[in-house]
Amino acid sequence: MNNKTKNYDNFYNGLTTGLLRELGSGYETRAITDTKNNGILKNGILIQDGSKSITPAIYLDEYYEDFCTGKCLNDIIRQILYTYRGGSDKDKKQSFYEIDFSPLAIKDKIILRVVNYARNIALQQDIPHIRINDIAIVFHFMVYQDEEGIGTIKLTKNHFVDYANASPGETPIFSTLGQLFALALENTKRLFPVRLNRLDDVLQTLLTKQSAPSIQFSSNLSNGEPGEKLFVLTNTSGINGAACILYPDIIAQLTQYFGSDFYILPSSIHELLLLPSSTSFCQEELNDMIREINLSQVPKDEILSDHAYHSCDFTQLLKLPDSVISTRYQ
Repeated sequence: MNNKTKNYDNFYNGLTTGLLRELGSGYETRAITDTKNNGILKNGILIQDGSKSITPAIYLDEYYEDFCTGKCLNDIIRQILYTYRGGSDKDKKQSFYEIDFSPLAIKDKIILRVVNYARNIALQQDIPHIRINDIAIVFHFMVYQDEEGIGTIKLTKNHFVDYANASPGETPIFSTLGQLFALALENTKRLFPVRLNRLDDVLQTLLTKQSAPSIQFSSNLSNGEPGEKLFVLTNTSGINGAACILYPDIIAQLTQYFGSDFYILPSSIHELLLLPSSTSFCQEELNDMIREINLSQVPKDEILSDHAYHSCDFTQLLKLPDSVISTRYQ
């Protein structure tokens, strides 16, 4: 056992002892390790009150970093208890046993996300997905959505088989990967409308803590602002907003707004930067820019791609072959 592992074990053992002392009898804790986006491992803890209720994981990596830099363990315990008690009684933290996964209930809650393909290759062995160059479209069930964020569960091949093979007398909500994609795309667009902002406005928002003005655009809007201005494309929640580039007609609408085609810079899974192609930058320079940003500014589990796309090329990539659209799982 190396020193780092031993130190974490000491942290975790002290943490659980303190939590159980504060919570009292009838509670138990369990260590978990989750594989998040891009293969990033997250260490966490589940606190259960002895019933079948399953509470969301509390991830410990940041708490452990605080511990390593000298923060008192008792203060960390109080923080975790505050997080646990603040969320354990909310409806959104309901037991997964209570969630209605019937086809009728889940049909309108299947959504899609975009992730990096190569960084998630291990997950894709069990996850229905559609590959677009170095990006993969994956699917989730949305459990809750509120002002604090959203909670989802990954859709696996087992889920696919269950929903594609309906009980006698029931119509399956999808039978092929193409039908799943169409359903998830419709739901995602409805639940997470697109938002377009100027990057300058977003940066100003960070300084003033005021909302950035969202640009309204549609297929009949006249040309917008050409030149070298950067725009941020995301959704109204700002979570997994890069998927907005898949929305029907979005590329055509943006092309009309800019008055030209444009470059797509995948700055993270949460948003894309858009730059009209009239810019003086070439694509290789943009690729270098993205790689530098990914290395220095983007959390590892939020990296989407290391290179820019041209809107015309991306339109072609979205024309998925029949071999993908007709895919079934057994």
